[in-house]
Amino acid sequence: MMQILAADIPRSLDRLVADYARAGTSLEAWLFEGGQARRDAEAQLAAAGVRARLRSAYKPLLHFFLEEVELSGLTAVTVHVPSHPLAVENRFRLEAYPLAGLLKGVQVRFEQGGEDLHYVVATEHGARRVEHRVFAPNRDRRNILGERALAPCGWIKTADDAPGEPLQTEYELAFDGIMAAVAGFEWQKAEPFFDVLDIAVETTGIEHRLSYGDECVSTREALHEDLYFSILEYFKSVNGLDAEDRRLQVGQIVPDIRAGTGSTKIRVTLRPGDLSTWTDAPQPLETATRPLAPAQIAREVEALGGARFDVVSGQGRPVLATQIPGHGPGLLVSGGQHANETSGVVGALRAAAALKRRGIGFALIPQENPDGYALHGTLRRHNPRHMHHAARFTALGDDLAFREKEPVGEQAARLEAFRRTDAVLHVNLHGYPAHEWTRPHSGYVPPRSALWMIPKGFFLIMRHHPGRREQAESFIRKLAARVALVPGLKEFNQAHLGTFAAHQGGMPHPVHDSIPCVIGESRFVPPFTIVAEYPDETIYGDAFQLAHTVQMTTVVAAAELLAAGELA
Repeated sequence: MMQILAADIPRSLDRLVADYARAGTSLEAWLFEGGQARRDAEAQLAAAGVRARLRSAYKPLLHFFLEEVELSGLTAVTVHVPSHPLAVENRFRLEAYPLAGLLKGVQVRFEQGGEDLHYVVATEHGARRVEHRVFAPNRDRRNILGERALAPCGWIKTADDAPGEPLQTEYELAFDGIMAAVAGFEWQKAEPFFDVLDIAVETTGIEHRLSYGDECVSTREALHEDLYFSILEYFKSVNGLDAEDRRLQVGQIVPDIRAGTGSTKIRVTLRPGDLSTWTDAPQPLETATRPLAPAQIAREVEALGGARFDVVSGQGRPVLATQIPGHGPGLLVSGGQHANETSGVVGALRAAAALKRRGIGFALIPQENPDGYALHGTLRRHNPRHMHHAARFTALGDDLAFREKEPVGEQAARLEAFRRTDAVLHVNLHGYPAHEWTRPHSGYVPPRSALWMIPKGFFLIMRHHPGRREQAESFIRKLAARVALVPGLKEFNQAHLGTFAAHQGGMPHPVHDSIPCVIGESRFVPPFTIVAEYPDETIYGDAFQLAHTVQMTTVVAAAELLAAGELA
């Protein structure tokens, strides 16, 4: 092991109380702190004779409604959102999410506003209309690659008529310190550059669930996401790759962000990978309420039988694969390519049992990325409701589907499945965030991923070889019609689509039977691929059960349409 950074950063809230506890002072500040911590600090300052109002620097408009607006009797809201030249499209409209869903039964309208970083809000309680100005503290940040972004920041004002100035918070200093340490380290030249880059952070911040869907507000989750993607983007850039490239084998980047008290503690360490795993009690597949333990996945595959063709992952774990004989064109069913997307694993296993009973032949790889899955289980111990994108790729740090050089590792199972089945169709079960995904220090909206940052329900992607568009369109429409019959799915999707459209400004994809459908060309093997996308990262209980039921139904319906000659 090698430590490359160890630091303790004083808590901004404590410094603020200590520095401004002087009688007669008035103070307004914005911090990355939860509501109770801010109220407690206000009380401390009030006891010293200081008039203080401490607000959230993260999602200020949402916190304004949660903390300062009387929601009872609210009938309509009009929000003029800031329009700053450094902000990406829809930035402040998206930052207001999930206001349109949270204010159920209230008419919410978004309109374009000015450039002064204030939301101008009109709230209506029947005939009573009140206007408010809600400050959104931001500053022009440059990342370690020199790229600019308008990012949320701490802020302080000590007089009502003064604009105030940025306040450096531990939330920002921790991110900057870690990124500087990564950029300043002398990395080895050969890929992977490390086995595991372990980033341990203990910090305070905001962590609370909202009364809408799976939504929550978590600055610790956001820090994990921003660190993981920013570090990956840094290594891609210095190695001459585009930020969208998924081939770089950097190693495993593991931000482990946990709740702390007092100062923020940072430890950045290089360590070897390991074969540790996680355990859990077995669950009936049909009613599973949480991700399956690796041992249960192995037992379920063993029980299916068939001709096994397991391979080995980068860290030495088995990638379980089997071929079940039967009728019909070649079919591959897979799940867990991105290991933090867990409902597809259960859905694939449930579908496999159903297809076997019907005599349909197929190959199955229920969990393609066991190293990422092991990491996901470890991270969930402390933050079960975080999306943990650090676990989505392999231990080498790449996306196994895009691997182009030897050894192909985990990808070998997929290639062998295509060869054994002469596959016509690959049903690839995926997921995406079930609640808002943000990157505060990178402009708030995840770069290049605006359409993935808030849920739009379950949707389908169809990839086809050139010249097969007509078949693809017919197939995906019929598939959507069948999957939409799953009890509860239409209502689930309609609720998500309404809120998504309100905050995104519309729906970018055609919708069939309440299911958005995306179609595009691809030269991947085989000629047709269905990607099922359910918002499953972080869900449990009945929500998880609906997710894997929809995934299972997608596989079974696709297999039946394939067997009926729909892609012939």
